[in-house]
Formats: sequence, structure tokens, C-alpha cells
Amino acid sequence: MRCAQPPQDDTPKQIDKLNRGRRRFLKGVAGAALLAAIGKNIDLLLPMTVCRPGEWKGPLTDHFDGTYFYNPSPYRKAATKTHKPSSLLGWFFRKRIRQEYPTISRNEHKPELATEVTGKSWEVTMVNHSTLLIRIAGKNILTDPVWSERTSPVQFAGPRRVRPVGIEWEHLPRIDVCVISHDHYDHFDAPTLKRLYERDNPLFIVPLGLKSLLEYHTATTPRCEEKDWWQTVRINSELTITLTPALHWSRRYRTAASGNRSLWCGFFMQVHGGPSVYFAGDTALSPLFSEINRRLGAPDLALLPIGAYRPDWIRAHHTSPADAVEAFRQLQAKQAIACHFGTWQLADDGLDEALHDLSTALNTAHIPPEQFQAPLNGQTLRGKA
Repeated sequence: MRCAQPPQDDTPKQIDKLNRGRRRFLKGVAGAALLAAIGKNIDLLLPMTVCRPGEWKGPLTDHFDGTYFYNPSPYRKAATKTHKPSSLLGWFFRKRIRQEYPTISRNEHKPELATEVTGKSWEVTMVNHSTLLIRIAGKNILTDPVWSERTSPVQFAGPRRVRPVGIEWEHLPRIDVCVISHDHYDHFDAPTLKRLYERDNPLFIVPLGLKSLLEYHTATTPRCEEKDWWQTVRINSELTITLTPALHWSRRYRTAASGNRSLWCGFFMQVHGGPSVYFAGDTALSPLFSEINRRLGAPDLALLPIGAYRPDWIRAHHTSPADAVEAFRQLQAKQAIACHFGTWQLADDGLDEALHDLSTALNTAHIPPEQFQAPLNGQTLRGKA
């Protein structure tokens, strides 16, 4: 006769299972705490190093509150769409329809630089994006120079170029003046600015707050004029450069405390008895273009951004091709050259889409296409006052 087995005591197994659950829970809590600590340290470290913002201390104005810059009315009210954090998050996480930005290994055009550009003549070569070589009054002026592969605080991540630079660094003529419109990575490229300082030591002209950032990344004190909107720098007896308003923002790191610590601007370059050239930097459409015309006159040439305008809410700080054509009309400029397109895809619009939309806007406004051209990297255009 088989004896009955005594009942099994499951208590040790239950305790062991409970202990394993507690260990997993504690490991999860410890991991989350570690990640939070790492994130906190990153938030402290990056804004002091590669993502460092500019800084300005000065009197309060209609666009500076003592710590932060802002877009004053009526510029702010004129923005086409309101930018909200939810818009940015939705843009990243929704299913996005991005138009094509073709990758090419060789540019279709080669720079054709004159020996010298003086008198009433101007010459502009598209380098890439918002980097243009402007030659007037015997001076070589470079706007928002970027020769890096990526527009990012690091070169192992971020938007990668799809089109080569229009002028190879070794073929770039000596630069006399470098103007920087604001601190975003596709306009303020620290490695390029350091190379430019070490090679040419040009005069840098920057909006308020950017001088400290320039000094940090060049590890020295370069020749620099730091100005507010409507203030003017005299280059020589012929050439003056005036900083103009823009409807934009500044930030090199994601935290709100890092944003708008430096100003953003455009530049109006005037040659006495010669051409005037306006470079808009980054801006949205607003009455500021009419105000520039009223204060400084109609430029002979306007360099206007046409890219990074999809989805529509981005136009709170950028101009679409149609907006650029309206800006051209408000400025009453004689000619225009498009920029801020063609090299990095920073939004959902594609290269062909931007060029098509520009052509459509010009046709609607009854403006001849030769009056508002969109040169690709390496292309040189010329004109006279």
C-alpha cells in the first residue's frame, strides 16, 4: 500500500519569486535613477560646452528684457502660424511625408570669380544653404559660413549634406568680412568659424550676444563688431553694413533657459555710389521688409531664404518661396537671389518642391524669373547698381 505524500510547502518558492520581482523592480528604479542623473548631467554639461548659448548684458529694449531677446510687435503678430512645443513633438512622431532631396557627389556649376569687383558692380557665389560669397567695393564678404558635413553640435549625428560645398576651402579667396545672422547650427558653424579666423582673421559682424559665443569657439578674441538692430558698422570710406530686424529666434540646446540668449538679424550692405545688398538671414514674413525699405531704401540685390517651410507652422520663423516673393515686393529690390535651400533637408519640403513653388509664386506676381534666381552650389551671379 502506497503511503500518501505529505502536502508540498510552496512558501519558499513564493518567497523566492517575490524576491526576484523585488530585485527586478529595484533594478528598474536604479536604472531609471541612473538615466535621470545622466540626463541631468547632460543638461548641465552641454549648455556649457558644445551647445553653449551666447550672452548679452545691456539695457532693456523693445526686443530685450534684460536676459532674453524676443520678437516685438508688430513682427511677432505677423507670423503666419503659431509655433507650439506640441507642433514640434507632433512633427517628430507623426508619419511625415517628406519630399525628395537628391544626393549628388559633384556640383553642376563651378565658381567664376572676377579678379576684382569694384564700383557699381556686385558678384555673388552660392556656396551652400545660407553661405554666400558677396564681392562688392573690392571686399570679400562671407555670410553664415558652413563647410562642415553636418549642421549639428557634433559631426556624428544631425542633418547630413546632400550636395558638396560650392567653393572648396582651399579655393576660397581671402575673406575681409564675415557676417553671422544668428546662432543656429546651419548658420553658426563653430569648426568653420575657427578655421576662418585662423586663416584670414576677418572682421566678424554679429548681433548682440554672439561675440561671447564666437570667442568661446575660437578660444581667442577675434576682431568683432557686435551690434543691435539698425546699428551700422563702417568698413571703409565706401562700405557700411547695417544690422536689420528679423522675425526668428536663437537656441543651441533644447532647454528654454538656453534659448534667445543672443539676437538674430539680417544685414544691409551699402556701397557709397555703388550697389546695396540685403541678406535676410533667417526670418518669417512680416512688415519688417517694408520698414527696411523705408529706413534704408530699396536694395539692388536681396538674398532671401526659400527653404525649410513645411509643415506650415514652421513659417512662423521661416519664409516659403511665396513669402520670399512677397518680401521681395515689399523691399522693392531690383533683383533677388534665393538661399537657405539645396544642401541640408531641415524640414519636409524637397528641393524640386521649393524651386517649383518659387517659379509659381513669381509667375503669380508677374515677376520675370531672371529677376529672382535660385542658384545651385557653385554658381556665380553678377549685376550692377
